Amino acid sequence: MRSLFCALVLLATALSANADTLTLASKYEAVGTNPDGSKYRGTALVRVISDTTFKIKWSIGGSTIEGFGMRMGDTLAATYTIDGEPGLVIYRVDGNGLNGLWAIRGHNGNGTERLTPRD
Repeated sequence: MRSLFCALVLLATALSANADTLTLASKYEAVGTNPDGSKYRGTALVRVISDTTFKIKWSIGGSTIEGFGMRMGDTLAATYTIDGEPGLVIYRVDGNGLNGLWAIRGHNGNGTERLTPRD
């Protein structure tokens, strides 16, 4: 019983350590590469909706793509849909923005994306 109690205390401590409030800029400049190597530019609007989740809307080349994301430590992940296919982007937070790697289900290769705050 004592071991179970200690394990629960450790788990609660670990979970509360990850419960920092999510802080993101509301507007980012997006610069990236597609899986074929072509480049793109646009913007991403972000709205934090809880202490760990956010909505994101990319505007790139006349297209609008909406997604939903969450955070774990210094990593953010978001899902989206392009032409009916689900996609996933994973960003690493650095000192001046977000560096990402993205893919679309069933498609070969991945793209990259850099989001730089523009508030």
